[in-house]
Amino acid sequence: MTELHLFFIDELTVAAPGDVVTFGRSGDIEVDEANQYMHRIVGTFFDQDNVWWLTNNSKHGNLTLVGEGGRLTRLPPEAVTALVEPTGTVNFDSGPTTYELGWTLPGRDPLMPPLKSSGHGNDAAIPDATTQFGVVSLNDEQKQMLVALSERSLLDSTAPTSDLPANAAIAHRLGWSAKKLDRKLDYLCARLASEGVRGLRGEKGFEAIDRRSRLVEHAMASGMISSADLNILDR
Repeated sequence: MTELHLFFIDELTVAAPGDVVTFGRSGDIEVDEANQYMHRIVGTFFDQDNVWWLTNNSKHGNLTLVGEGGRLTRLPPEAVTALVEPTGTVNFDSGPTTYELGWTLPGRDPLMPPLKSSGHGNDAAIPDATTQFGVVSLNDEQKQMLVALSERSLLDSTAPTSDLPANAAIAHRLGWSAKKLDRKLDYLCARLASEGVRGLRGEKGFEAIDRRSRLVEHAMASGMISSADLNILDR
């Protein structure tokens, strides 16, 4: 059983077999103690059966594992996955900031260089409570629209959020005109963008499907919709 080496910014944490290492706002690895949007414990590394594992301890928000060759694994809340790659990174969003934590299994690959967060900490007072980021109230039609757009991902957590039905198919299912659907999508994206959610504003070179994919990803990760809402499509 090999050690697990974890990197965050310029700090190395070595986990020996039998160790349990947490990361988050107040974890063994303190990612950003001043970020009120971050869970106190975002994830936990542990070993079992001679394999290192990662648990997503978040109530809302996916962890994205990026292994060698760009292999992606999306880890939803409360899910567990094995670290099958000798090196990789764990990426996650907390509010408007994206963080990256690196891992290496020495003996299988050389140590990887330190990795840095894309956000910046500050010396502000440390908040006690975790604040949900980018969550807005939805009326019935807005929720129906989000659920219809996200249906494939809600039915299968492994489905990529880029695998979305066409707007025309969504409008037909909801009994709406294409113009009504576009208007409601624009309005909801604008509301969330004003809350600081990235990737929802129309920009040069930005494809509409990317905006829809980002909307689905955020709506599910933030808990605005869940598989329990699928029944509203049958009403």
